[in-house]
Amino acid sequence: MRRVCLILSFGALLLLGCQRSPREVPWEQVDLWAQKPVIEAKPQMAPGAPVTVPLVSYLGREEVRDLSRVPPRQLVNNPKRTAGQVRAIRQRAASRVAWSVEPGAEAYFSFVPLGSEMGCPCTYRVGVREESGPIREIYDAAARPVAPIAPATVELDLSAYTGKKIDLLLQVDGPAERMPGQPAPSVLWGSPAVYGRKALAEAKPAKESPRPNVILVGFDTLRADALGPWGRKPSLSPSLDRLATESDVWLDAYSTFNVTNPSFASILTGLYGKNHGVYDLKTPLPPSHTTLAEILSGAGYETLAFIAAHHLGDHNSGLGQGFDRVELAEEHFAAELPVDGAMDWLAARDGSRPFFLWLHLFDPHTPHTPPEPFALGLRPVADSGLSPVTEWLPFRPTGARDFVEPVLAGNKDLYDGEVAYLDRQLGRLLAFLKSRGLLEDTVIALVADHGENLGEHGINYRHLGLWETTTHVPLLVRWPGEPRKGRILRGLVQTTDLFPTLVAAAGLPVPPQDGTDLRELTRDGRLGRRAVFSEHSDRLGVTVRTRDFRYMLSQGNSRLLPDGAYLYDLRKDPQETENLAGRGLPAEKELADLLTRWMADRKRGVDPKSREQTDEEKKKLEALGYG
Repeated sequence: MRRVCLILSFGALLLLGCQRSPREVPWEQVDLWAQKPVIEAKPQMAPGAPVTVPLVSYLGREEVRDLSRVPPRQLVNNPKRTAGQVRAIRQRAASRVAWSVEPGAEAYFSFVPLGSEMGCPCTYRVGVREESGPIREIYDAAARPVAPIAPATVELDLSAYTGKKIDLLLQVDGPAERMPGQPAPSVLWGSPAVYGRKALAEAKPAKESPRPNVILVGFDTLRADALGPWGRKPSLSPSLDRLATESDVWLDAYSTFNVTNPSFASILTGLYGKNHGVYDLKTPLPPSHTTLAEILSGAGYETLAFIAAHHLGDHNSGLGQGFDRVELAEEHFAAELPVDGAMDWLAARDGSRPFFLWLHLFDPHTPHTPPEPFALGLRPVADSGLSPVTEWLPFRPTGARDFVEPVLAGNKDLYDGEVAYLDRQLGRLLAFLKSRGLLEDTVIALVADHGENLGEHGINYRHLGLWETTTHVPLLVRWPGEPRKGRILRGLVQTTDLFPTLVAAAGLPVPPQDGTDLRELTRDGRLGRRAVFSEHSDRLGVTVRTRDFRYMLSQGNSRLLPDGAYLYDLRKDPQETENLAGRGLPAEKELADLLTRWMADRKRGVDPKSREQTDEEKKKLEALGYG
């Protein structure tokens, strides 16, 4: 609970009084996807045929591209580019179903009208009924065919029914009969849930351990300069910006890799790739390496991972070690699914043990399919948490965008839309944590695995190369307790440094690894590391970066990144456009020697064994621009 202090001054007399203010009423999420409704009306159907089916669908379309723009050679084996996955309910046309709910304060019903997969002439209708009385309709709209970009979330006010038992009714008007050879006419309700503030039914037992909870939010493909604290103007991220005001923000953080699996292996072990041995998307981390989840689990933590990209699953990454439960996407999750799932899990816990939650959020990666209005260039005016967004602000000239790169389904404006959408989901999670008092006892760390080329170096929507665009990542930590003034910290740090930081924050001994506690690196005027190092996927390159220079070696990459040495003077050339290698500058020899010594300094360990990928796994990676 917060302590509120009142200071009154009368001349030389100072009166100080303090009292604890009550904690805000917790947010509650009632996920209709997980609850079976009452069927009130249905068309004639085959015996046993369901009126509603809960499923994991797409926040958009299964194939998001205009295939007429994709060269046939790029469609070998027909790799799809899918929108992110969300929880959804498929409801048959000419039916009505009901859920009994008791809305809390500030209540509303939220869903995404994803539309009809087969384009049926259907209509969404939402109604409310009190005590078997008449139905009051509060929403109706024609169902559009499912589109590459999903429509905006609908948020319907239920505050008039606070504390009352009501039936929430979802009705789909449309043809009752199915056409010959066609599936039954139906529509999709995406992420359907009722939100409201409600006091907890009973007090949960006090946590038995003094150790703080730990939440690690790992963003995929998120450049540091896409976020407000790192200079993005206008900002795309009001929720993260607000979190940064009460966090330690490291402006000069660098990833150890330019690709997902090896990077997260480093984050979760504190080891450079040269010491954990994972260089691709198919080689699991050996069980002999100790992960953050294993350390925390061994100390009594409950552990959960939501992994939003299938190729980061334990079968490929080995990063399921130490987790009680792993939720893995079949394709890739849109951020609202892991956030909703995390809120469900946190609400169901008894709270007697500390928890470790790893949320991997994939959205900035191609294909770029943020829902409206983010796709149109709008973001919330301010962080609205779990409350409905009431006002939107343009962050670019508004309007729809086509994919500039049709093969990968990429567009820089839509990339920005993905970042804004991601921030909205982060704000929802933070508001849930705050309302339940969990921020008082939780360490929250945010980091990205790598960045992205958005046209720089002649490369679009691939994280090829080891430049600022692909290695400079956001990193911040919010410490437990009452909000404190955030700190903006300069000085080079690595994503490996999160591992010892979080282990030490949990009050546990830190095993040998390559990281250094971030607090030590920037304490008492220290300005971080002398240099940071990153390795390229598939052992195709390596780089060292100091405050003033970057030196990079590339070997066997592609025509987009010729073999050889690269030297950049970051003071004069922060965009890394002029290669100074081979001109005899003293910095080149100094950094080449430093890189040679660093590569030679290896720890002994198990050599990871690559696994064979199935044809289906290869297709999924091709669909994301790998291979």
